[in-house]
Amino acid sequence: MDNNILGTYVNGNTIVAIYKDGTKERYVKDGEVAMPVFPESIDLKITNKCDMGCRFCAEGSTLDGADAYLDGSLLDSIPPYTELAIGGGNPIEHPMLVHFLEDMKHRHVICNMTVNSEHFMRNLGFIHYLQDNGLIHGLGVSVPAELQYGLIDEIKNYKNIVVHTIAGFTPVHTYDRLADHDINLLILGYKVKGRGADYCSDFYGDLIRRLGLLSERVVDMREHFRAIAFDNLAVKQLNLSERFNPEEMDRLYMGDDGEYTMYIDLVTGKFGKSSSHPLRNINANSVADLFAQVHGEEHYLWH
Repeated sequence: MDNNILGTYVNGNTIVAIYKDGTKERYVKDGEVAMPVFPESIDLKITNKCDMGCRFCAEGSTLDGADAYLDGSLLDSIPPYTELAIGGGNPIEHPMLVHFLEDMKHRHVICNMTVNSEHFMRNLGFIHYLQDNGLIHGLGVSVPAELQYGLIDEIKNYKNIVVHTIAGFTPVHTYDRLADHDINLLILGYKVKGRGADYCSDFYGDLIRRLGLLSERVVDMREHFRAIAFDNLAVKQLNLSERFNPEEMDRLYMGDDGEYTMYIDLVTGKFGKSSSHPLRNINANSVADLFAQVHGEEHYLWH
């Protein structure tokens, strides 16, 4: 096998290859439409506990928030080489985190995790431990507004880091400070839920102005970062279909929410296409069964 490949697997009628740099390729027979039977990646919320109190927090996380129980048949059903995007809250403080990551590694599940930049700077040694022992592959560092002193220099000391920002909330000058440091950047859409709904109500004009400025600059920004990616909400909010030509959008777009991905909130026991969509109570012991419900309800609209 190519040394640059993390893993390959069969998902329905599709062969999927995942590379160490985060690249993913799908292969189907000529004339066939990809029909996955389980999610390629899962956005997995494991805690609603966090001490940051961010004004825009879509999850409404607090210091008194709850931790999910990280065991059971649902998690045991995650297929090998599924990618997990583990978040919260502050996942670093979850008491079962290391045990959970060790179990996922044993079963060849690819774990990635997102942490706030403040928590990143507080836990540099622990994060090194997780990466050095292969317990997490990729790390998202969320810098929604201002940058901490020394953050950019520390980021360079870790493997597979992606800096996360929030469209409409992150100031344009923060992107300028991140530019030209060989950084991988992920721009997330602004979620109008949790405390994010209150912030949007109070500062709607500022959010719209920042979205407009970012949309105008985003094409040129590509020259100043190693790579730039967007979640589907940001694609819509930034009107990227108008910024990129159709051929480029078709080549780079990885699918609608729920087409290859899903969201599971283990704290509340709910799931759905993404955290931005309506959620329902978990009603099965298998990830494949949950995905069939998420994928099936939209399939005829997609194809």
